Amino acid sequence: MPRRLDCVQRGHQNIVENIPSFVGLFFPSALYRPQVATAAGLVRILGFVVYMRGYSSGDPQKRMQGAFGHFALLVNVGLSVEAAHAGHPVVEVIRVSAT
Repeated sequence: MPRRLDCVQRGHQNIVENIPSFVGLFFPSALYRPQVATAAGLVRILGFVVYMRGYSSGDPQKRMQGAFGHFALLVNVGLSVEAAHAGHPVVEVIRVSAT
């Protein structure tokens, strides 16, 4: 039982570490292309759930089952870069407030 608890705890920590990048990329991309960003966000969340179920099982072979969620993160990266390149007003507000 302690091994499984350790796996749950480490899986949770891995997800918590990934949430800031997910949210930080999701908001600009959702304001630029809401439908695509929402679909990618749902895939990323589903990837988190599948990853956690596999990681918490304690079986090392099941740890990579939620890796498809990283594809959705790349989609949000691409949308954020596209919004910045297009000079979207929301990205300009974020850029000005950060300086």
